[in-house]
Amino acid sequence: MSGNHLDAGADADADHSTPTLVAVAYALLFSVPVGVGVTVMMTRVVPGRLTEPLVVGPGFVIALAVFALVVAAARGGENTA
Repeated sequence: MSGNHLDAGADADADHSTPTLVAVAYALLFSVPVGVGVTVMMTRVVPGRLTEPLVVGPGFVIALAVFALVVAAARGGENTA
């Protein structure tokens, strides 16, 4: 009987982490292309190489902001269970 109780606890932990993993997956899905697009655009605008902070920085900052917004919306949105 204690084995079933432990299994039930493991299932509850897995069910709790699933929405977080889904939120992170959607956040990556939406933030990475935005960050790459901004970085590519910056290589066209700024006379510099891809390794310069002025080229990579804006793409990283915007990707991080989109990531945070998507995670926040997924975790505390209107339709959360």
